[in-house]
Amino acid sequence: MTGPLRIGIGAVVVAALLLACGATEPEARQVEWVQLTLESGGTLDIAVLRPESAAKGVVVAFPWGAGDAGLLLGLMQSYWDPAAPDAGYAVVGVVAYGPGLERNGGEVMAAVMGWIDENLGEAGDKVVMTGASAGGVGVFHAALAVPDRVGGIIAMPGRYSGEASLEVLADAAVWMMVGEGDTNWVGRSEATAGKLEAAGVEVTHEVVRGQGHVLRVDQDVLVRWIEGR
Repeated sequence: MTGPLRIGIGAVVVAALLLACGATEPEARQVEWVQLTLESGGTLDIAVLRPESAAKGVVVAFPWGAGDAGLLLGLMQSYWDPAAPDAGYAVVGVVAYGPGLERNGGEVMAAVMGWIDENLGEAGDKVVMTGASAGGVGVFHAALAVPDRVGGIIAMPGRYSGEASLEVLADAAVWMMVGEGDTNWVGRSEATAGKLEAAGVEVTHEVVRGQGHVLRVDQDVLVRWIEGR
């Protein structure tokens, strides 16, 4: 897949989400971009939304598709901005291709969690990770890289495709959502929920009626779930 084609697909996904959520055009937000250095010598970009006062928790988000900056901003705007910062949560979006985190999730999450600890203080003790589509694959690899730092996982949709044991996530609650019309993902999502349950993880699996791959989810509902962890 070439670069231009990936960008085109990303634009379609973001446009579909904005239309589904009732938005007519993206609203400008104050996003802080930070470039982190990985142990391998490479770099990683993160996008940060901060609440007005000290953060009481952190949402770490992974985007759809190729995981580029545009897709990440679309995900953050559609699901987390402004509800999460308004409720006191920082949002840290990671520019990364979700499935690729099976290979480099360790160094990616070491850099992300290191930045959170240095810049968001005690909020780093209350972390929820989330992702959609490719990001919903990557969120499980990311969580498995730092299982002791994860209080919850929201995959919408998501699935786990690796071989590592999920038992290390037993202390994290997981909420999985998939649209009933998303035929390529329903079975995979259900299979992952079954693996999580077998591993002793508290998991809620929801097949959302009348929806497809790009889910419409009220931001306040997501925040209330986090506050219930």
